[in-house]
Amino acid sequence: MTTITIGLDGANWDLIGDWLDDGDLPNLQRLIDDGVGGVSESCLPPITVPNWKCYSTGKNPGKLGVYRFDRIDTESRTHVFHDATDFESAELWDYLNDEGISAGVINKPSTYPPKELDGFVVAGGPDASETEYRSLERGFATPERVESFLREELDYRVHPSPMISPSETGEAEVEAVLDLIDLRFEAAKALMEREDPDFLHLTVFYSMALQHYFYDGEPVERAWQRIDAHLGDFLDEGHDILVMSDHGTCYVDAVFYVNVWLQQQGYLAVENNIDGALRKAGITRERALSVAKRLGMVETLSRVVPEGIQKVIPWDEGVKRDRVLSILDWDETEAVASNQGPIYLTRSRDDPGYEELRTELIEGLESLRHPETGTPLVRAVYRGEEHYTGHAADRAPDLILDQGEGVHTSDAIGPDEPVADSGVWLGGNMPDGVFLFSGPSFRSDGLTERARIVDLAPTLLHAMGAAVPDDLDGEVLDVFAPGCDPAEHPIRTREPLSGDRAGGETDDAEVEARLADLGYLE
Repeated sequence: MTTITIGLDGANWDLIGDWLDDGDLPNLQRLIDDGVGGVSESCLPPITVPNWKCYSTGKNPGKLGVYRFDRIDTESRTHVFHDATDFESAELWDYLNDEGISAGVINKPSTYPPKELDGFVVAGGPDASETEYRSLERGFATPERVESFLREELDYRVHPSPMISPSETGEAEVEAVLDLIDLRFEAAKALMEREDPDFLHLTVFYSMALQHYFYDGEPVERAWQRIDAHLGDFLDEGHDILVMSDHGTCYVDAVFYVNVWLQQQGYLAVENNIDGALRKAGITRERALSVAKRLGMVETLSRVVPEGIQKVIPWDEGVKRDRVLSILDWDETEAVASNQGPIYLTRSRDDPGYEELRTELIEGLESLRHPETGTPLVRAVYRGEEHYTGHAADRAPDLILDQGEGVHTSDAIGPDEPVADSGVWLGGNMPDGVFLFSGPSFRSDGLTERARIVDLAPTLLHAMGAAVPDDLDGEVLDVFAPGCDPAEHPIRTREPLSGDRAGGETDDAEVEARLADLGYLE
């Protein structure tokens, strides 16, 4: 028997409820009927990074030192991008290995560069990216025999081609994602047979890209039916299975342009810039790419037009990601925000006015209402070092937003007003994800429970007879079937392993480009 985790990025029960009711996802329904689970609450912000690591470590970001794909360094006035070496904790498979239990990890975000395990690691998108030092043709998996097999026998790919993006959401892009879903499960089944791990983790990631651009539309339903068909291959083999997600997906009812609000309130200032002039003249990336695609010149133009010029061309929504930092009047800017929650202040924390500024921002943001519906744009705003716990909490962003229901928070500068009814994404991120344990070790109570994403790692460790580190935030869930070993044996605890990993060569520009293509760095 292998214990298997199947991670589905951005999954939540409301999104797929109608398809379950209509019988379109029979294998998932069978797991529900035979298992126990419900809603899993992710950490703030409810996005891919940090939450896949919150799952695998059982810890909140304050014990990991990473709070988003990137962070804004207001002192150096730059974006800093993270890779797997920046997370300051061991993961559940490290603890399994330490007790002589082998593990395989496939396609989990924030595993690049891949580390050595007693088992294997196949790094996942969107962070695994081609660089001068680590080409995706090589270096995306360990050990080398696993990478060679994937490359030579399965023609394995980390990213879809063509890449789905805000300007490219046609049938070719959809089919590329569906093909990648098939490839992920094919790799999982093949490596289970070849490597025979005691534990296997598999993430399906790019289906979330479909949910961003189509929410619950036909391409998303096709993706879920494809996933469900593959789930059937793991049934009837006696495995313990966890189906889970890093966060959920909601329909975007409103877009909150947080930097536009900061600008209107006098906390952020911009200088005259070519980006704004181009946007007013109707020259945007979406329009340029649309024309290039019709002419069959997308790849040619991407090669011959210098990257610096490409970045200057704004999106329809305005100036985003690193271009936001480049157009700021830093001497007149007190606060700047990233997508989906983090706000960074330019004042140092020992500045006499620092805490007064934070209080002003919290009160202003928490009072915001949609101009038409009157619903809150922001549920709550937290001081970073108070919301998180752990040795790295003092490195958290100055403020963390908990977005209002159905609200997507964008960092774009350019819209005339801070609130719009629609933006790039139809589907945005929300904290409520899914978890479902099914198999011989678990009760058959259906979707009756609620958990935190940090509870999943300790529960898996105990389910496999391993000790639970005493520095985790999560707890072992009461999900076990009476009479099985995990139900009958007490929870063992242990001292934590060191999570230190040596940093490697990193190309921030390549990682940024990959995230930007997907719209994660709007």
